[in-house]
Amino acid sequence: MDGVLRQANKSMQQNRRITDRRTQEISPFSHHRLLGRRRVLRRNGGEEAVAGHLDLYPKRFMVIAVSIMLLCLMDAINTLHLLHRGAREINPVMDLLIQQSPQLFIMCKLLLTGLGMIMLMAYHNARIGLGIRVQSILYGTLLCYAALVLYQWSMFNSLA
Repeated sequence: MDGVLRQANKSMQQNRRITDRRTQEISPFSHHRLLGRRRVLRRNGGEEAVAGHLDLYPKRFMVIAVSIMLLCLMDAINTLHLLHRGAREINPVMDLLIQQSPQLFIMCKLLLTGLGMIMLMAYHNARIGLGIRVQSILYGTLLCYAALVLYQWSMFNSLA
């Protein structure tokens, strides 16, 4: 009986994969993102979670991303209204887009912001620079857009 178990164990070891599938990193844009279940990252030796990708993102990040997109749209609309009242666009690329078509300006602004949100969401656990988490940039972007929209509203009073 012992010989049979040894033979079965030896056979299983020979059929084993050479590389462990779990050691390969999955792209944040993989189809597994739609079907996966990973909500939190594994911890590394009692420290913080290792940078990686999740299958399902926390709801707060979705709320932040949608809020940023709404603030971006408000920024674009406010910009067009302020330009109509006599202000001028200081960003030369956006100014060129506005001169081409206001719809093109809004579409490009939302597209660029949306792509940025996708990247920030996909890599929100990564660290950059001085150990700053990418998710901090997500929060910072939300605050900057909120401050910008408030500043634009204050400009409406001064240009009236």
